[in-house]
Amino acid sequence: MKHLKFQELVDTRRVITITPKYPPYDTGVGFALGVSEEMLLMQEILEFHLSGYSITPIEEIRSVRSKKAERTLERLLEAEGVMKQVGIKDAPPLNDWPEFFRWLQGESKLVQVQFFDTVEPGFSDEGSVYGRIIGLSSRSVAVRNFTEKGEWESESTVIAYDNLKRIRWDTEYLNVFTKYLPKM
Repeated sequence: MKHLKFQELVDTRRVITITPKYPPYDTGVGFALGVSEEMLLMQEILEFHLSGYSITPIEEIRSVRSKKAERTLERLLEAEGVMKQVGIKDAPPLNDWPEFFRWLQGESKLVQVQFFDTVEPGFSDEGSVYGRIIGLSSRSVAVRNFTEKGEWESESTVIAYDNLKRIRWDTEYLNVFTKYLPKM
């Protein structure tokens, strides 16, 4: 039923702030662009700029806010001419994880995948990889990570869909690295 509340926010094209269920409570701010029973698609905002897209599992969201602070942000974005850029040309499928990751792989997108490193989510067990999707199964995704030195790691990281926290793509960080990483 949680996804129905998100659908209202998608329909009204409002800025929202989401807080994850588990620490660290790194909030996400942006526009809800799509929702399914499992996933929320957002166009993220960082310092008054649109900053790529993210998918967050609905079950990993602790709370959603869309009140005065978000209305103020909307007014500022409108004044800065940013509102006309809100949206996504080709939205990814939000039906299931393998289909979503196949879409990212087919688009040759670099991704940031935040995930829980253990079965029981908690405080210090969060991991993050930046890289290219190189494999999929019915239960997990494999990402070939690149380092901050711009080098591909030799082995990929396999992440169970049940452990996903947030997936980002088309951020400035990833788009700049796309131009300079060596071919895999």
